[in-house]
Amino acid sequence: MRILRYPSIGEPQFLGCASAFVDALEGELNAAAMALRRLQSSRKGSAFAYEMALDQHRYAALIVLDRWSALVAAFGPHLQLAARAGMVAEAPARIAAAELILGPANQLIDRAEAYGADVVEACLLAFQSAASVFRQEHEAAEQAARLGPMLPDDFREARRIFSEDLAAR
Repeated sequence: MRILRYPSIGEPQFLGCASAFVDALEGELNAAAMALRRLQSSRKGSAFAYEMALDQHRYAALIVLDRWSALVAAFGPHLQLAARAGMVAEAPARIAAAELILGPANQLIDRAEAYGADVVEACLLAFQSAASVFRQEHEAAEQAARLGPMLPDDFREARRIFSEDLAAR
């Protein structure tokens, strides 16, 4: 990841990365949910394009988590956040919690013979739960979005770079 080549990042840059992370994670989980809804009541293998979309997005969510983990591990120990210090301190636990939620959901999808209503609903709930683990990051991203053009250049640049890092799969 290009962002990891920086010798250090400050608070605005970290918050820009957090904003990109939340958007990417929620985007992947929402896309996986849409694909799963399209598959509801179908047998495995009957809607190949939707199954490929589902797989692409559910595994991409795990990649996004992995890249967020790498960013926090690289910069977190040296980062001093004025207001949302919990985003760094609690990041490893939040990432682990999201992985513990998404892992069984992915296993459920893999083991199911069909995309029955019970499988779909359980996975949709798991996707929502995984996204909600990062509530503090989401709130920081919403707060930043309200600033719009008043956001510091460091925030926007870090967000752009980390978004590109997340998109490069």
